[in-house]
Amino acid sequence: MSVTAEVINILGVTVLLTAFLLLTESYMHSLINIIAFQSLLIGGILAIIGWEEASPELILLAGITVAFRALLIPWILQRDIQNERIWRNREVKTTHHAIVVGLVLAVTAYFLYVPVYRITGDWNGVIPFILLFLSMLIVVGRRNAMAQIIGYISEENSLLYLAAVMTSMPLILEFGILLDMIAFVLLAVILGAEKRYGPIEVEELVG
Repeated sequence: MSVTAEVINILGVTVLLTAFLLLTESYMHSLINIIAFQSLLIGGILAIIGWEEASPELILLAGITVAFRALLIPWILQRDIQNERIWRNREVKTTHHAIVVGLVLAVTAYFLYVPVYRITGDWNGVIPFILLFLSMLIVVGRRNAMAQIIGYISEENSLLYLAAVMTSMPLILEFGILLDMIAFVLLAVILGAEKRYGPIEVEELVG
């Protein structure tokens, strides 16, 4: 295994750890910091793969990922919760069994990936595949709209990670930009609703 592959695997495992933290964290401020760190790691992975494959599209996408998901979106979210007094001591609803459910889901996702490996002969996609399932659990397991946005961003990160390690399609850049646009639309809708009605406990984004 090359040094580059080892570095990518280490970053990938760290990304999985951030997903488990997102599952168990109760405070919105910490959730935002964790998703920013996860997005920074994803940007690093994309940059390394892009450099290794001499792909300017992936390097550009890495920069966009860091700029929007690791910097801009977290800044917008942090500014919003600072302006709302209710968030200063507010916990986001979670369950004590989230980590156990997450571990079971991670093992299940691993075995679901085995048929994919038999077809592709490539284990590189197993980490983002597991991350995708954990991100879905974050969305399903939360009842606060802003926390579900965090889960959606994690889903985007997993899809970009999976696309980068499984294919070299030039459409990855367009795919990443499309995901960012969807995230901004959802964020604008949620923040607009919260400005009008206050913090929202909803289930509309579940699934």
